[in-house]
Order: sequence, then structure tokens, then C-alpha cells
Amino acid sequence: VHLSQPTVLRYLNALQGANYVYQEESTSRYALTWKICGLSENIKSDLILRSITSPFINELVNKLSLGVCLVVEQNYKCIYLDCVDLTSSYNRTLHRIGKLAPMHATGSGKLLLSQFSKPKLQEYIDKIGLEKFTDNTITDKQALQKELDSVKKTQIGIDNQECETGLKCVSSPLIMYSGAYVGALSVFGDVNVLTNERIANSIIPALKKTTQCISKRLGYNI
Repeated sequence: VHLSQPTVLRYLNALQGANYVYQEESTSRYALTWKICGLSENIKSDLILRSITSPFINELVNKLSLGVCLVVEQNYKCIYLDCVDLTSSYNRTLHRIGKLAPMHATGSGKLLLSQFSKPKLQEYIDKIGLEKFTDNTITDKQALQKELDSVKKTQIGIDNQECETGLKCVSSPLIMYSGAYVGALSVFGDVNVLTNERIANSIIPALKKTTQCISKRLGYNI
């Protein structure tokens, strides 16, 4: 750009302060956050999102020794864009990359549903329904709304054997520069491994720290 190094650094510091760029700790290189999407919508894509989240997913898997998924919403369904599965005792079909899952019965789905307006939520219910998958699945509209109100407040979605018996997951949102949820990360495993104590003391803090780091790279001001 034909500028001196101190001048370029001043520009980078200003852009970093405005959360348009971030600096990688491991390489000291700079890259754009998704806040630049306010100027150009072209950067938004599932491929780029997966590229950003991949190292964080692997880090979280290694830290917790649990499975981790990247989930987005597509046509009122959860779709898994990325997944590292360390479990062995349940049916894996819902968690393979590209597979779909119900929004009302999954932690990530509840997070994404919590951002829906009441008319849009009603449209989801009318179009998709509240199918029962296990004895724990929420199938009542009022009960679902109560659950979504809690999810919206805590920014944590939990699937307590609601989609599949024996499986539990905890989800946290990925937030864009606009404040909208672009997707979610879910930590999942066997119900006997994901105790309430472990969820509160180790999983939620680690998961929130990870999703906050990713959200910052998406241009969101934490």
C-alpha cells in the first residue's frame, strides 16, 4: 500500500479497536472480522464460518474430551456444518456433517428459535410442528415459549435427552456484528458424563469463552 510500517500499524490498531480486524495470537497476523460485512455482504458464507470455528472446535474438544458441533439454521431445521464426535454409546446419525435435526428438541435449535419473533415462531410450529422424539421433548407451545424465554436470557440452550435418549448437549450462540445469532456451538455427550455440576462448573464457562472469541471475530462487540 506504499505506506511506512508505523503508519500501517496505526491503521491496523485503529481497525482493531473498532473490531474490524483481529490479530492471531499464534502468528501475529491480522485478519478481517465479520463486522466488515456491514460494508460488504460477500464475506458471509457457511464455508467461511466453518473455517473460522474449526480450530476453536478442536481446542474445545481437547479441553473437555467431549463432542462438539457447529450448527446453523436452514429452512427451520438445524444443519450440522462441522462435528467432532468422541462418544460411542448412541446413534450418531443426527450429528454427522450435513445432517438435519429439529430445532425445538436441540440446544442449538432452541438458541436460534429464541431469536424468532412470535409470528415467525408460530410459522415454525405450523410448518414443522412440535414432534415428540423422546419422553423429554417439549411438544406444547406455551412450554416451548417459556423455555425459549429462559434460553434468550441465559444465552445457553440445553437438550436434556429431548432429541435422543441418553444424549445431552449444551449450546452457546455465535453472534454476528449485527447482534443476530448466525449459528451455535454445541458440546454433547452421554447423559451420565454431562452431569449438572460439570455443565455448570466447566462446560458452560469453557463454551461461552470459546463462542465469545468466535463472535468477536464475526465483528460482535462483547
